[in-house]
Amino acid sequence: MVFVIGAAAWLLVGIGVMGVAVLGREWLLARLPPLAIDADALGGALTAMAVAMLMVGATHIVLLIGLARGARWARSAGALVASALAAVLLGLGAAAVSSSLRETAYALPLIGSALLAALGVLAYLLVAVRLARELGSGSAA
Repeated sequence: MVFVIGAAAWLLVGIGVMGVAVLGREWLLARLPPLAIDADALGGALTAMAVAMLMVGATHIVLLIGLARGARWARSAGALVASALAAVLLGLGAAAVSSSLRETAYALPLIGSALLAALGVLAYLLVAVRLARELGSGSAA
């Protein structure tokens, strides 16, 4: 279920970020603290982030297909992906907390982001442990 929700979330957020990269660079730039980059550079960074998010969502779908078929590689890859995403979300959550202390005007959304990241860390860790245990017990096909 975590991979199903993750696939939907990563794909939807990736599509949203791509939309902002294409249509909302100026809007976003006006709402951010002063940056040392222009709207085109911000759009490029957003596009790179969107592509990465879409790839993570697609990876979830591939894993879901493999897990549905009972493929051992999917359990192994799923444990690895879940572990990596837990680490990434932990780092992003920590960055959000530290940023909320520096940018108090953005503290509420940053703390909200940190809480969502913490939920993601917990969910992905549970998946990683479950898949690793299945691999270790030999119950995977």
